[in-house]
Amino acid sequence: GKYLQNYLDEFCYKLNRRYFGENLFDRLVMAVTHQYWYKSV
Repeated sequence: GKYLQNYLDEFCYKLNRRYFGENLFDRLVMAVTHQYWYKSV
């Protein structure tokens, strides 16, 4: 429980690095600047 958030943060970071690699920063900027970057259901 005490370190769960840290483990989840590290997991997400490594997963994103694997899939986006060098484009991770660009993807982050797009996600932050575009309010609706995903398709609503």
